[in-house]
Amino acid sequence: MSAELHVLTVVYRNRTGEQELREFARIEHVEGGIADVALNLARSHVEQARRTAEAQGAIAIKTSVTEGDPTEEILAYVSAKTIDAVVVGRRGRSTLTRLLLGSVSQKLASLAPCIVIICP
Repeated sequence: MSAELHVLTVVYRNRTGEQELREFARIEHVEGGIADVALNLARSHVEQARRTAEAQGAIAIKTSVTEGDPTEEILAYVSAKTIDAVVVGRRGRSTLTRLLLGSVSQKLASLAPCIVIICP
C-alpha cells in the first residue's frame, strides 16, 4: 500500500493583508501585482513543505497552489483527489470574527467527507 502526501495552499483574495503584501514586495524587490506576490509566496511555502517532507522520507508528494475561498477549495480538492485525511492548522482569527464567520478548520471538520486533523 502506498501513500501520497498532498500539500495544498489556497490564496484567499481579500483586501486584508494587501498593505503587508505591498511592503513585502517592496522590501524583497518583487515585481508584479499583489496577486503575483501572494501566489509566489504560496508557491515558495509549498515547495519548502515538499522539501521538508522529502527530507523526512516521504516519496510520493503532490503540491498545489490555488486561489479562492479556502474551505471551498480544500473541499473541492479533497473530492477531486479522493483524499483520505486532511491535516490543517488552526490560525488565529479574532474571537468575534471566528464566531461570526467560523474558521476554515471548523468548517472542514463539519463538511469534509474524510478525517480532519486540526493542529494547534
